Amino acid sequence: MVGNVKRGFPCVHPASLLAALLLAAPPATAVTPAELLGNGEYQRAFETAVGRGDALTASRAAAAMTEYRAGGRDWTARAVQAARQAVTAAPDSPDSHLALGSALGLQARAGGYTLGALNTAQQARAALDRALSLAPDRADIQAVLAEWHAGAWVKAGVFSGGNAERARTLATRAARAAPDSVFVQGHAGISLALLKDPQARAVLTRAAALPATAALDRDVQAQVRTVLGTLPATD
Repeated sequence: MVGNVKRGFPCVHPASLLAALLLAAPPATAVTPAELLGNGEYQRAFETAVGRGDALTASRAAAAMTEYRAGGRDWTARAVQAARQAVTAAPDSPDSHLALGSALGLQARAGGYTLGALNTAQQARAALDRALSLAPDRADIQAVLAEWHAGAWVKAGVFSGGNAERARTLATRAARAAPDSVFVQGHAGISLALLKDPQARAVLTRAAALPATAALDRDVQAQVRTVLGTLPATD
């Protein structure tokens, strides 16, 4: 590595100097599954989370692939499988049950008007009810459960187990509790829109106007704008 000495300093080959600098540099910080999820890299977030044994983030990422990237049934099945693993690993975690309820809800929605889909929807509700019992003040859980009730009510009425008043109460409570959350405002507003509630436009408009701090926020806002476009024009 050392050549001729000039003015008392050894002459170092540039390539050797670069190698020494690279060896001395601190290692780059690995991107976490949660960071990838926040950046909207849902497939990579899922793969990284699976590799690290993070079932909860894996389920969230797979669900996001279904919901926001049109990932299809395979991604929904991955979301459900990972969420079940998360519940097994942490049976008292509201986040695990929320993930399971959300994933099963997506699966039921894709199943159409079948008995199998109805059974899956009931499992989704049970998981969301469990999440809310573990964390009764969580606005995000309230908003997701509100959307379940609203969607079930619109789809099959009393036969679905959905309850319009329960949906309206949960959505309103969630929207008031978390006025600065794009996720909560978005899902509460969608719930109210499904019920054709006059509050829907104001809640959805707020969700669309809030600053997005992550790609997931922007994806929720894209959904919100689509729903806003379906609402009847105001006077």
